[in-house]
Amino acid sequence: MTQPIKHIFLTLCLILGVHTVSWSQLSDNTSSIDSLSQAYHYNVYTKPQLAKEAALQWLEESRALKIEIQEVQALYALGNISNITGEYKNTLIYTNQAITLLKKLNIEKGLAACYNILATAYKNLGEYPKSIDSFMQCLEYSEKTSNKVQEANAYQNIATLYLLQKDYKKSAENLDRAADLYRELGDDDGVLTTLFNFANILKEEGKYNQARTHYKTVLGYREKEGNKAVIAYVNINLAQMLVQEERCEEAVIALRKTLVLLESLQFNSDLVIVLNDLGLCESKLGHRKEAILAFEKALKIGENQSLLPYNSEIYKNLAQLYEAEGDYKNALKFYQKGVITAEEQNSLDKEKYVAKIQEGYETQLKEARIKLLEQDQKLNEAELQKAELTVKRQRLVRNVLIAGFILVLITLLILRRSYVKRLRVQKELSIQQEENAKQKISEMMKDHKLSVIERYQEGQDEERSRLAREIHDGIGSDLASIKIAFEHYAEQQSENPQTKRIATAISNACLDVRSLSHQLHPLSFSKIGFTSFLSDFIDQISNKSDIKIQSYYFPEEEIDKLPEMLLADAYRIIQELINNILKHAAATLADVQLTKHEDHLNIVVNDDGKGFQNNKKQGIGLRNIKERLQKVQGNLEIDSRPGHGTSITIDIPIN
Repeated sequence: MTQPIKHIFLTLCLILGVHTVSWSQLSDNTSSIDSLSQAYHYNVYTKPQLAKEAALQWLEESRALKIEIQEVQALYALGNISNITGEYKNTLIYTNQAITLLKKLNIEKGLAACYNILATAYKNLGEYPKSIDSFMQCLEYSEKTSNKVQEANAYQNIATLYLLQKDYKKSAENLDRAADLYRELGDDDGVLTTLFNFANILKEEGKYNQARTHYKTVLGYREKEGNKAVIAYVNINLAQMLVQEERCEEAVIALRKTLVLLESLQFNSDLVIVLNDLGLCESKLGHRKEAILAFEKALKIGENQSLLPYNSEIYKNLAQLYEAEGDYKNALKFYQKGVITAEEQNSLDKEKYVAKIQEGYETQLKEARIKLLEQDQKLNEAELQKAELTVKRQRLVRNVLIAGFILVLITLLILRRSYVKRLRVQKELSIQQEENAKQKISEMMKDHKLSVIERYQEGQDEERSRLAREIHDGIGSDLASIKIAFEHYAEQQSENPQTKRIATAISNACLDVRSLSHQLHPLSFSKIGFTSFLSDFIDQISNKSDIKIQSYYFPEEEIDKLPEMLLADAYRIIQELINNILKHAAATLADVQLTKHEDHLNIVVNDDGKGFQNNKKQGIGLRNIKERLQKVQGNLEIDSRPGHGTSITIDIPIN
């Protein structure tokens, strides 16, 4: 059995021509023409024959009313519908008429679309040079009119042309260009069409599973739209892959289903191809009668459509089937027809070849005549050559001088550019050095400031320590002596309320002096525990004032293990903040929270006092806190509003 004819259903690219062309509408269009235009666009995908009838009436009425722009649109519609139904010669006739009329009207908008479907018709007729020329025209007018839709359509169709020539790489490159343009325009329909043609490439490369996935994606969208033409093309390709995979039983089911759809659309050229595949599958399955019926039906349509390559193969297939059936008469008849058809095709190919050779021969004759004329001309020009040589010498000298001048000028320009560049580099280097010097000065000032702050705080701590010793050893000792002496004196006196009050006052004074001494210079936190010491300090403040202060430590044991220097800074900061609350906040409630994190100690002090504006000039207390935090690279955040209290958050790095 003869191998099936390889054919590629890339007809979805035809549908790219169906995008409505943006023609300028005239005010005197009749309602009849408008209704015919609507009927065409409504039926073009589902009922092509009705669309063709509407387009023919549209053309007739446009010519009768002498509305040339409507005549152009009707011609374009007829060319497009002929392309879809496989009547490619009609496509050439109608589209060329539309192009001629547009050029007569000096309208460039619309030419891109016309050249697009014209190129597609040439491609399907196998006239590839004319096809590529028309695509180039389409791209040229697309660029002139900024019509990115038609530009994308052209790239799409050029891709199918390369696919027919089995140049899959160039085909994919053009599809990528088209897809990028469709995405830029937000044209989902165009993107879906490129997906269909990518599936065609995969099919031709034998990657059937990948191709099948893409075809089914396209089919799903087109079935939702009700686009019967595209549904038919997708089903044809799906069925053909089954044929090529020799899954004949599945292929027969798919081909018969596709035939029903093509018959309703009256796509005769495609019917021939599907019937041919159906006949091949039936013959492989041993169903010779069904195969003969399919081939004869295909032959009847193919003879009307003058599809010589298909007819030749169908004749040979029928001859083999009738021979297998024992019907040698019909076998001989169809074999002879196959041979004649093949000879006709070969004759046509030979005629084209002879015409090509004839054209080459005539070109050679013309070239020979031109050479003779050139020789005569050379003899006549021999006398002028001496004068020309003189002129050439003069020109050569002039050109040398000009070239030398240009060379010197270029050298000077290069030197100047180099000099300017060197100046620019030196200037940038000077600026960079100046910036580096400023940065070093800034760092030195910062280091100096930190050093001053450290010395200031060390001086404060030393002074506090000295005052604490003076108070403890001086005033504290004196008060202790006074207390002992007074207690001795009080034992000799009779009980007197005044004596008790004085004794109580002396005891309180001793406690205050001792507390003040500890606040100024606390004992080592490692001995008594930082959290315990801070809690005692806060409790003393709460007992002596009207404000209630609560303290929280998380986790308490780990806070106590922190370095002495860090805890000393934390203590001074909290002490300063509580003093500020007592002096300025007028608060009734405050709380102090200390939380040890992995890399820092977090301190939060809140109060319900009167608050203050953040942009208000800050006092000495807050300035001291900031300087202390600057020394340890800590940070401070203040959240306060008048009448809403104050919240201060401090983070001190542990390392």
